[in-house]
Amino acid sequence: MAARSARRNALLYDALYRTALEPERSTNRRDLEEASRLLRLAIQNELTERQRACLTLYYIEGHTMQEIAELLGTTRGNVSKRIKNAVERLRRALRYSAPGLKFSR
Repeated sequence: MAARSARRNALLYDALYRTALEPERSTNRRDLEEASRLLRLAIQNELTERQRACLTLYYIEGHTMQEIAELLGTTRGNVSKRIKNAVERLRRALRYSAPGLKFSR
């Protein structure tokens, strides 16, 4: 399960701020801490409770979408849609709060 969770964390990182910082900025610890802080704020302020739950269960705890659907009493399609919409909302929020970050889409 740890490998699956690590892979999902990498996918989330990739989806949100792949090709991380502009060339003139260094990829140092301070920059990464700032990106992490902005991501936490965006998660807290931009997502609904259901979106946060789906992201946490999927990316952090490593559950499958079907497992999440069963835990939350919904369908796999709803879970998939919530995760997709949550990532999009985070991407939009971070574009405004961290203009130096590049996104994969």
